[in-house]
Amino acid sequence: MIISRTPVRVPIGGGGTDLPFFQPKYGASLITSAINKHIYVNVNKRFEDTIRVSYSKTEIVDSIEDLKHDRVREALRLLDLKKGIEITTIADIPSGTGMGTSSSFLVGLLNALHAYKREYTDTKTLAEEACKIEIDILKEPIGKQDQYAAAYGGIINLGINKDGKVMVSPLNISENVLHELQENLFMFYTGITRDTTKILSKQQNEAESDEEKAKNMMEIKKIGEEIKKALESGNCRRFGEWLNIHWETKKKLASVMSNTEIDKWYDYALKNGAIGGKIMGAGGGGFFLFYCDKNKNNFADKMSKIGLSRVPFRFDFDGSKIVFNA
Repeated sequence: MIISRTPVRVPIGGGGTDLPFFQPKYGASLITSAINKHIYVNVNKRFEDTIRVSYSKTEIVDSIEDLKHDRVREALRLLDLKKGIEITTIADIPSGTGMGTSSSFLVGLLNALHAYKREYTDTKTLAEEACKIEIDILKEPIGKQDQYAAAYGGIINLGINKDGKVMVSPLNISENVLHELQENLFMFYTGITRDTTKILSKQQNEAESDEEKAKNMMEIKKIGEEIKKALESGNCRRFGEWLNIHWETKKKLASVMSNTEIDKWYDYALKNGAIGGKIMGAGGGGFFLFYCDKNKNNFADKMSKIGLSRVPFRFDFDGSKIVFNA
């Protein structure tokens, strides 16, 4: 039995510059992180020759071709595992919430399958295999942020050239800055899930047909660079201010990015102590991330009273990890 544990990601700056309508033309530059909310994947040898996959549904099939779960199907095909295997998964947070759960699941699955085959695999290979499946094979309208954040963990700089080459390095921040981020960042669940693929497809279509939206994405790339400067220089309050500017720019990318309810919650957060924040991922729901460095308990209480559920978190520096192998 093999069990992998893989973190989900929280984008810090420059998110979206890795998307396929932007990165091949301009390159991507972003800061992303992994947190201690995980996807667990259990892989075990099955007595029968059938394949059993258990997630929100359960599939039992004779051939990988019959699997409806596309990521499981393509991962098994990539690693040439054809029968007699059982896969189950458990997640700390729901899918469709802007946290990159699908990519985290796939990275964790690939890690577990390599361990099942007694194969060594490095972190970059895990990330690239997940990218190959999601982007090249399944043609998902996504970038490479989610897979790399899940595989590497920590808080990282992610640069992607126009040709798709990826450079990864840890963000150069002090222990004091790390402490401030962990104490002053607040995550709240809106209770809204959505179809990420549909939102990203709409965002891509609108951006490709609208020169102004392409300019907004260039602005987001520049904001990401300013966020990097603020954090590496130790100015966390300035980071919070840039988060606010980022969100106001991000909302211009697609009509589905925000709505009346999200705007109301966001404005309420700013009135009650948040310096800045955003909806994570493709927008439209999922999780808020806010930066608040004063009267924090009061801020958390106020947000809870309007129906937002706080989700405490810490950063995860392990990345995808095999936690059981027997």
